[in-house]
Amino acid sequence: MEINAYNTSSLSSISGVNNLNVETSDESLNMDDFLNLLVAQMTNQDVMNPMENTEFISQMAQFSSLQAMTDLSDISTQGQVTSLIGKNVVVASYNSKGEMEVQEGLVQRVTIFGGETKLYVNDNEYDYSNVMEIKDTSEIDPLEELMGKVLEGINGINESLKESETEEVSTVEGVEQQ
Repeated sequence: MEINAYNTSSLSSISGVNNLNVETSDESLNMDDFLNLLVAQMTNQDVMNPMENTEFISQMAQFSSLQAMTDLSDISTQGQVTSLIGKNVVVASYNSKGEMEVQEGLVQRVTIFGGETKLYVNDNEYDYSNVMEIKDTSEIDPLEELMGKVLEGINGINESLKESETEEVSTVEGVEQQ
C-alpha cells in the first residue's frame, strides 16, 4: 500500500459509448484506447455536420503529447529511485493488521519491471511512494571505515618494509667499509 501517493486517481474502465467498451490498465489510457474512442466518435458523428480532419489530427497530437509527458515522468521517477541505491532511507508500509511499520536501512537494489519501480531495504520490497526520508550520508559507511583501516594497515606494512630495507642497506654499507 502506498504511503505518499502523488496520484491516487486512476481510470479502471470506461464503458457505454454505443456498445464500445474500452478497458484500461490500472495506470492510464493508451494509444489503442484513444483510437477506439476516435473510431466511435467518427461513426457517431452528425452526417450533416461532420468533424473536420484537423480536429482529429489536433486530438491525436494532444494525446501523443500527453503520452510523451507520461513516459517522461516514468523515466524521471525511475532515475530518482535508482539514484537512491546505497543511500540510507526511511520507508514505511502497512502490515496485515493495518499498522504502519517504519524501517530504516540502505537501499540494496532497485527493480524496474512492467513499468513498476520497486526498491529493496533490509531485503523488503517497497514502492517509491513508501520512502518517507532520505538520510544524510555524511557519516562514514562501516564498509568504508573497514577499507580505510585495511589501507592504513597496508601503508604501515609498506613503511616498515622500507625501513627494514634501509637498515639492511646501511648495514651492508657498514660491512663493506670495514
